[in-house]
Amino acid sequence: MKRTPIIFYKIAFLLLLGVNFQLKAQNESIKQGTHNFYLELGGSGIFYSINYEKYLFKNKSENLTWTARIGGAFNPIDYKFMNSFFLDKQTFMLPFTSSLLIGASKDKLEVGAGFTMLTKNFNDQEIVPELIFGLRVIDVNRVCLRLNYIPLFRSDETIHWIGVSLGKNFGKIQ
Repeated sequence: MKRTPIIFYKIAFLLLLGVNFQLKAQNESIKQGTHNFYLELGGSGIFYSINYEKYLFKNKSENLTWTARIGGAFNPIDYKFMNSFFLDKQTFMLPFTSSLLIGASKDKLEVGAGFTMLTKNFNDQEIVPELIFGLRVIDVNRVCLRLNYIPLFRSDETIHWIGVSLGKNFGKIQ
């Protein structure tokens, strides 16, 4: 695994810091909180991941939301998927992403980017950049469902990947 440039750590720190804008829910029919917690199969975590996401900005009409997310997973076995992706056993997978949610209803288009850090001992890391294109639905009972296409860029090749997430939207609602 390669050494990681310091800029990736700075970006991750800024995402974790969570620029805390005042968020206001204006749509009376669909009230959303300011955080999501979800389990993702496939996706940015490659195999699976447990994720926390914060809404950094939401405009007044709620048709544009900016989010940041961090996740984590551990791979206890050698994992090979359809001869396109291989993970060594005892690898930690840490996705860091930021997305725009576009749409005024409960169904939103998701467009974003980020990276997943793969590491065994936190001294040697591999950074896998990625893009995110998908659909997100936050129902009135605040259940969050995400379906994403995620191209991963690893070792001079593009790996076409998908992710399915199910979680809960929570937090302060105004």
